[in-house]
Amino acid sequence: MVDLLLGERDAYRLAPCVVARSAAFAFAAAALALGGCSVSIPLPGFIDDQPTGSIKPKAEPAALSAAYDSGDWRLAEPVLSATLRAKDGDQPGAWSNPETGTHGEFLAVAGSFERDGHPCRAFVARVVGKDGAPVKTLQGVGCPREGEEAAVYDVSPWTGL
Repeated sequence: MVDLLLGERDAYRLAPCVVARSAAFAFAAAALALGGCSVSIPLPGFIDDQPTGSIKPKAEPAALSAAYDSGDWRLAEPVLSATLRAKDGDQPGAWSNPETGTHGEFLAVAGSFERDGHPCRAFVARVVGKDGAPVKTLQGVGCPREGEEAAVYDVSPWTGL
């Protein structure tokens, strides 16, 4: 029909203009249609009333065992951290709490490996309570952190060899 009104020669000049306008229209329509995807509408059922900063800190002591009270763990944790950092085959790290009479030692029993991006090692812990309390032997995985802290995972009673 354009051929009849403008002539064949003018129709070829008009064709690129029609294609460009059609492409621009299609782009604008797609932008308007997809623009709604970026609008955020809060839904009442999915909103958490608890602020982000209200995450509870880790419990004290660091859940290595009920055999440690907070004073014992305060003395034992730096020793565990140093034992985990030591080279393979080093001596066990010993600690003692003169206030409670509790004492013990840590022994790293395997080579280092990565866990959550931190170097970690398996260890065995021995805790001797005061006044002839039974010896508790535990096994677990520890990862030294900054300073003298250690993250402790997978603690269980030692099952032996």
